[in-house]
Amino acid sequence: RRARFEREARLLAALSHPNVAAIFGIEESGGVPWLVLELVEGETLSARLARGPLSVRETLELGTQIAAGIDAAHERGIVHRDLKPGNVMLTPARVAKVLDFGLARGGASEAPSSPGLSASPTVALSGTAAGIVLGTASYMSPEQARGRAVDRRADVWALGCTLYECLSGRQAFAGDTVSDVIARILEREPDWSALPATIPPRLREVVRRCLTKDEAARPRDIGDIGRELSAIVLEMSSAPAAKAQSALPSLAVLYFENLAKDPESEYFCAGITEDILTDLSKVKGLRVASRNAVARYRGATIDVARVAAELGVGSVLQGSVRRAGDRVRISVQLVGAADGFQMWAERFDRTLADVFAVQEEIASAITGALRVALSPAESAQLAKDRPSDARAYDLYLKGRERYGSYSDASLHEALELFRRATEVDHGYALAWAGIADCYGQLCQWGMDTNPAELTRLGLEAARCAISLNPKLPEAHKAEALNLRFSGDVAGARQALLRAIEANPRFAPALNNLTVDAFCAADLAGAERYARRVVAFDPADPFVCTWIAILTGLTGRLDEAVTAARRAFDLGRDSFYVSGYHSIRAWLLLGRGDASGAEAALREGPADGARTVDLRAIEAAVAARSGDRERAHALVVELDQTAGM
Repeated sequence: RRARFEREARLLAALSHPNVAAIFGIEESGGVPWLVLELVEGETLSARLARGPLSVRETLELGTQIAAGIDAAHERGIVHRDLKPGNVMLTPARVAKVLDFGLARGGASEAPSSPGLSASPTVALSGTAAGIVLGTASYMSPEQARGRAVDRRADVWALGCTLYECLSGRQAFAGDTVSDVIARILEREPDWSALPATIPPRLREVVRRCLTKDEAARPRDIGDIGRELSAIVLEMSSAPAAKAQSALPSLAVLYFENLAKDPESEYFCAGITEDILTDLSKVKGLRVASRNAVARYRGATIDVARVAAELGVGSVLQGSVRRAGDRVRISVQLVGAADGFQMWAERFDRTLADVFAVQEEIASAITGALRVALSPAESAQLAKDRPSDARAYDLYLKGRERYGSYSDASLHEALELFRRATEVDHGYALAWAGIADCYGQLCQWGMDTNPAELTRLGLEAARCAISLNPKLPEAHKAEALNLRFSGDVAGARQALLRAIEANPRFAPALNNLTVDAFCAADLAGAERYARRVVAFDPADPFVCTWIAILTGLTGRLDEAVTAARRAFDLGRDSFYVSGYHSIRAWLLLGRGDASGAEAALREGPADGARTVDLRAIEAAVAARSGDRERAHALVVELDQTAGM
């Protein structure tokens, strides 16, 4: 008993966290040792649950706090091993405090617990109090119930039991005897139907993952679980805004048809479409399907009702462009999805120099047809980022088309076109941002031998763009890309935040913030940024790929495969094809199916995946199969491959 007191004192003294009850000292009186602990006013969570279940929001907020306290213990190598509602105090201010680390184990240096049940928390704490025996046994992980050595995943299981009880008002595993409880833990699933049907599916999935019986498949990081609970709170808070957003007038701007049938005019036709889409997406009272969402319909025969239903919009803008030298004819029509009737149509015969005025007229006419009021600031915004010379715009559109191929040759071609645009109009901020982006991409893909010089030139161009237009999100995003490769990761993050401050729906910056959070090991933060993109652009294959990676890493394997397949269906170029087969092989490997992973990798090249993009997973399969020599050779090959 004295050793237990002293151990608890040492463990608690090592912790300092607002969600862990503190210890102030160990004293002795008359040969009896006693601890001086923080007095926590309030009631235990078990006492609160005796009056009924908690609301979803209460459960999320308390679960986040409990996870934070246990995570602090795990960071110090301490596993609680007896986490349960009876060991959580709730203060009048609704702060959760985790108590009773007396059964905790301090890591590898601690002697392992006895394999017998007599050394388990149920007996060590209970004596003859049957209620306490059952209460404690109900929160044991399967490995703990078997008397095996445990690690932090036992606390993840106990958190899952606690969340289940908060939501349902009953224990996940209960029985008349200790043996009954342990049998249920080892052999049965909780009654999932006891969870309210109204809880968010994502929260239900968190509880399910925590209560995975196989500890190897259970999440190991309780901090990630806590951050995910926090992310669900954020989603719930934004739900009313999302509902209001869905009530806004909505449309899809489909790619205009190139009537000239001249491949050289295709960039111009696509560029005008994308610029009109960008203009309309800046109008707060209007919901516009993103470029990624409409890209799959490019060049296809259009059924307006089907397209509108698939994209969830109320109207569709179609158009055509015929360019001959300096003359441009643009025909457009706005069609209502409900009845297929034309809501507005117009034809513009202009010179190339007038094309900006045409774009503004189209945007203004559409907002009028949809009865959306343009604010003075929004009207002024439609005229921004236009060069003074239409020749610069033409060069910029050509550069933007080449940039999107992301090859060494295409990026250098785009760089030259953007440079020429700034020579025609030195004050063209978008062209300067394009130059900066090209330098950053060349550095990112390892396509130059002097990355320091690339990032220097990229930062110069980005800051020129920012000086010309401080509210241009493309400029801040390009600055962030170059800052990252100059080594200033914190500065890059701030630049991305400035980009989404300028445009909260600027997907490239949100996607890069997803990557930034992932690199900082903040998986919940990465998923929050990715979900923000999904909310307004569910057809973005890049963000679908990241959802697949993040859900795979956090144990939601079925969701990961679905997201990877969606990216494959939406993207269809080699990047997303490679990603789909790599992620599928990685998930199969994680399940222990090395032969299935090998089969997925073999299928990749036939679908159009680049062989080199599959090398990392091939190396992992080889390593898992015991072929260290092949795994090492593949890693060396990757290390020596430019752009990898």
